[in-house]
Amino acid sequence: MEPSPENGPSAHLPDIPKTPAQKQRTYGPPVVTSTPQSNTYGAHAKDEVPQRASVLNRFLEDDVNDRVVLTLNDFATVILGLPSDWEVKENFDLSPESKAVKDAFEAYLKVAEGVPTGQGKRERVLYQPLANLLNTLRNGTGLVDNGIDEKLFYVQDPRPVLGSLLSRKPDLGGIYAQLLQLAENRNLSTYLAKKKIVGVFWGLLLFFVEIKHRNGNFIGLSASNGGISSFGVQSLSREQSGALSSTETLPQSDMHPPASATTSTSSGKEDLAGVTIHQSGGKDMTVEVETSQLYELKAEEELKEEENLTPTQGQRLTRIQCASYAKEMLSNGFIRNHAIGIAADSGVFRFQYYDRSKVVESEAFRIADEEWKKLFMAMVCQLNQLSSEKLGFIPNLHLDDFDYLRDPQQFAQDFKTNPEGLVGATYRFKCSDGYTRLFVIKRVLYRAEGVIGRASVVVEVECVCTESGCQWHGERKVIKISFPSRSRPPEDALIREARSKAESTGDLWALDHLPQIIDSITITYDESTVQGRLKAHLKEKYEERVMRVTILEKLHPLSELENPKDFAQVFYDILQIHQWLYECVGILHRDLSSGNIMFRRKDGKIYGVLNDFDLSSRVQNMDKGPTSNHRTGTRPFMSIDLLNSNWEGGHLYRHDIESLFYIMLCLACRYRRPNVPTPEPRAYAAWFSGTNQQVFTDKHTFLTDPLAKAPPIQPHFAGFEPWLARIHTKLHSGYTRRPKYSSGVSSQPGIQSAYDEDDEDLNFDWSTLNQRASYKTMRSIMSSFQGKSLETRWASWNPEH
Repeated sequence: MEPSPENGPSAHLPDIPKTPAQKQRTYGPPVVTSTPQSNTYGAHAKDEVPQRASVLNRFLEDDVNDRVVLTLNDFATVILGLPSDWEVKENFDLSPESKAVKDAFEAYLKVAEGVPTGQGKRERVLYQPLANLLNTLRNGTGLVDNGIDEKLFYVQDPRPVLGSLLSRKPDLGGIYAQLLQLAENRNLSTYLAKKKIVGVFWGLLLFFVEIKHRNGNFIGLSASNGGISSFGVQSLSREQSGALSSTETLPQSDMHPPASATTSTSSGKEDLAGVTIHQSGGKDMTVEVETSQLYELKAEEELKEEENLTPTQGQRLTRIQCASYAKEMLSNGFIRNHAIGIAADSGVFRFQYYDRSKVVESEAFRIADEEWKKLFMAMVCQLNQLSSEKLGFIPNLHLDDFDYLRDPQQFAQDFKTNPEGLVGATYRFKCSDGYTRLFVIKRVLYRAEGVIGRASVVVEVECVCTESGCQWHGERKVIKISFPSRSRPPEDALIREARSKAESTGDLWALDHLPQIIDSITITYDESTVQGRLKAHLKEKYEERVMRVTILEKLHPLSELENPKDFAQVFYDILQIHQWLYECVGILHRDLSSGNIMFRRKDGKIYGVLNDFDLSSRVQNMDKGPTSNHRTGTRPFMSIDLLNSNWEGGHLYRHDIESLFYIMLCLACRYRRPNVPTPEPRAYAAWFSGTNQQVFTDKHTFLTDPLAKAPPIQPHFAGFEPWLARIHTKLHSGYTRRPKYSSGVSSQPGIQSAYDEDDEDLNFDWSTLNQRASYKTMRSIMSSFQGKSLETRWASWNPEH
């Protein structure tokens, strides 16, 4: 990964942007090619209440459904970087006939094939034997040395991994052996069978393993689907791989060998623990931590629920569970490019990979087959040899000796109720002025949830570099790290272009409402990285991304405002700067959300600042095809058009206006006061937790149903009621008055004229809903608040533009 700073504005834009080219129609909505027809969306918003597993699972379905399946050989070489000549290299010379390897395989398969499936707790007897097997395959001995990169598998279930608001617990986890301070040649199988490893948070997890015991049915390869053994490693085609990994219903095996003796996964008793939480303001709070016995009871209940699942349901469950672990690894703890895991169902296995563009699976395979066994052994051995960077941690994480990933003191940190594992971490970036600077994270301002997408992280940092000549030492900055599509125009170029336009045209007021970029660094992925190899392998099926590091001045989030009038001024400022960017610079923001609206204080006044231009587009280029494989926006604030899979009209400026309406609506209805959420159930919760179709349906009803309930505006924000009522009325009127339109072409005579009946307005302006959702209309509503005029920053705008 090589940094390539991008500086300076891009090509000159005309003063008046042209509307994106549209396909000619007699009537109906515009058709542009700037928005891909996809059901996968760019970002999910983290709600301000504790997350629920069911909510996250629905978000993950889109990502999982867009997965790609590779042959096991392709997964090994493309994802894990296994050399094509691995069979002749000493690093992978683990003979299946060696005593340690043979004993480990026999011990696991004896339990996996000797215990009846689908009997609740019985699944858990596989945990320790599989951990022993995987640890043996690391080096062929099952022993551990003191190498700095030595890794090990351990039993995580039934304890959840810490550092998330959700209770998630992969069955096995992988961590650096240094965390346990093991003596040289300590026998891992004995040690780990007795050791309760507690205090692991998502930032320390290197990889995960999810285990089922349903004879392969929950992975997609049952005992009755025995043909797999007839395929060699090299001969299985991609089409065959996809078929073997399909989610069609598979018959349950009627083979139930006699049960064998169970193996203990842990020993000893545990007292109820207390964890001290250090809160702001100097007050401490002690929280009880559940014992292993309580966790085990919960885990048994979950396993019982799985017993009645069909194979198809079980496959879906397994994929969602694995994706949820990857999501936690990617969204909590240290910043990562990708995550790797393994799914095991009795003797059937599958490797998993997740990055910001794609979910990738290997084909399912049986480890008892000798040909598969050799490759499986080499892959586990390779997994142990991967560096932290190749395991997904961005290379800029400053690892000083054993810090962070290897330091046993990490277990002493409290992440029970505080998921901000980033605080205190140090990152190193080479800036465009030539200085390599160290930044320690002081505060997490925003972190996106999910697997696929930009995954923006916004943090407040302090420069701690000691390089001679660096003038930033001790200063606080804001850094945003994101993973946008490589084809999108760089955020810093768009902002610099806008600021340059303001200075050259005399619109200096606009500078107060645009962020100030201090530096920007773009890091690309070449074919030495897994992302680069995936792009070369999947070609157009893989969206190429970059890691973009933007260093900005410190701005204030909306949450720091108190007075409703200040909120109103900020929102009015955002409307004005959004209009100026669109009409004068030719930039459409395309991602208005509560996290992207900030403010700065200047001379005792508050100025709203439109932030985060990662998804912005130049208007004149919006007819040249999509710059990403995903529609843009943050789901709770997306317009109903963009949530509608039938919409072909691209991203219009009125869609951002609609987003601004939802932002104000959620503030006024979901908070009693700033930073004080309303009690459950909170208004419009479905927008934060529903599927794409559910959010669309709920919003459509809210906007168009004449009997819909009035918004539950809280007393503190009562001043927004006239704004919200008038904008709601305009959107209701605009959407309900859109003429009937059929995108299909009928060969039947008279069908087209049928759509022209009832005096429908065939000249309806779909771009502004007949001026009901225009800048002019919105300014007339938002220019005053509670009977008093707000400050109009752009006084020279042309209402007839």
